[in-house]
Amino acid sequence: MSQTSKDEIDLGYLINKISELFKNISVSIYNSIQFCIRNWYFIGSLLIAGVVAGYFSEIDSKPAKKATLILRTNFDTADYAYNALNTLVVKSNTLDTVFLKQNGFKTDSVEIKSINIIPLANFKNITKGFEKNEKLLEEYLKNNLGDYKSLYFSYSDYDFHKVSFVMSNHASVTTLKKTLAYLNNNEIINRTAQNGKQVLEANIAMNEFSIKQIDSTISKYNQNSFMGSSSGQLVVVDKNFSYSGVIAQKRVLQKDNTRLKNELVYADSAIIKVTNPNIVENKRPTYKMKYVTYPLFFVFLFLSIFWLSKKYKAIKQLAKNQS
Repeated sequence: MSQTSKDEIDLGYLINKISELFKNISVSIYNSIQFCIRNWYFIGSLLIAGVVAGYFSEIDSKPAKKATLILRTNFDTADYAYNALNTLVVKSNTLDTVFLKQNGFKTDSVEIKSINIIPLANFKNITKGFEKNEKLLEEYLKNNLGDYKSLYFSYSDYDFHKVSFVMSNHASVTTLKKTLAYLNNNEIINRTAQNGKQVLEANIAMNEFSIKQIDSTISKYNQNSFMGSSSGQLVVVDKNFSYSGVIAQKRVLQKDNTRLKNELVYADSAIIKVTNPNIVENKRPTYKMKYVTYPLFFVFLFLSIFWLSKKYKAIKQLAKNQS
């Protein structure tokens, strides 16, 4: 019986303590509400001041911007473009005014914070080197498809690249246009592009000349074979001449010329913009906006100072009583 009575007393003591705790919490909440009511004008002033200060602070600190471009690089200039973009990021973040002014960028503020470049693998280009060995292609893709960087030895093996920009609020579409101009005005890239276009036009002209020669040869061959010689002279035909082989070679040249002419469409510049830039502001959620956080911080600061002041007075009184 004594053990049961002791357990009942312990349980009753615990219930009383819990009840007392809830009473203290209720009293604290009531006192806090009464304090806020007594000081409503001061708390209200803090809230208004916080909203105003946060609003004007938001105007001065606009959120960062993001943009994505798909670029096409011609004449194996991708490696040069990657190096040039990395240099641009460094110069922009260090505000190298000479460099920025020379390339048309702002010198009083950072426009470009970071640039991330990813080459876009073309499956058609990957398979070209494995046309005669499909089994090798299968093994190659199993080992490398998960990592785009391992598909080729150089960035210049890729035609298209995804470029992601993180920019300040001072940047705009003009910043992206200046970046593209900066790449194409790069001395090495510009010189490579000029030489590449000349080589491209020369190859097209050479192929067209070869096609005309083949047409002429076929025409003469047909005349000699089916119409005979216009004179009484004996016509000698090369026994190694292959009519089907010449036709096949003509098809190869025509196919190659079609490819070269398609490349010539994009050959005016080394770096071509494939997609139009879409700049998006990196907006924060409402609860993180300064006109929301500032008033809450001001009120919290006021309540904290009041609580610390009250605790200080209580400790001071306790120390005075003990002395």
